[in-house]
Amino acid sequence: MSHVLVVFQADTEQTEQLALAVGVGAVESEAGIRLRRLRTPGAVEVGHKGYGTLREADLLWADTVVVGLEDERAGTEELDGFRVILKEIDPTQMKGKRAWTFGAAGIASGKTEAQRIVEESLLAVGITPLPSVASDASDATERMKDVGRQLGREQI
Repeated sequence: MSHVLVVFQADTEQTEQLALAVGVGAVESEAGIRLRRLRTPGAVEVGHKGYGTLREADLLWADTVVVGLEDERAGTEELDGFRVILKEIDPTQMKGKRAWTFGAAGIASGKTEAQRIVEESLLAVGITPLPSVASDASDATERMKDVGRQLGREQI
């Protein structure tokens, strides 16, 4: 069974819904998932409160790490915390793992500054960023489910 960790930065339900759609698609392909929200202390809760706090153990567990970024800027407190966790990981433990990032619009043609910085941080610890994942679905939620299915099926 493939393990997919979906980490997302969201202060709106739109980005949360896209992250959840990736998770649903991964589950539909029989992958195990974990959902973790990046948030600043004191930020309001979005749809659900039980996402948990991202820990090194989540990254060690995952075969694929999906990172959803609401903010296009890289210098946010949520991303700084994520990058600190990554810097503490032994890169030899990340060999063979892969990652995919998306912005607030879901599947888009260009990467945001935040996506580029996160992908560089993931690559620095041995996690291979994947190129954009394609989907023919017309609805944004269905496109993200397609991505989740693809990422959940692909064994490393």
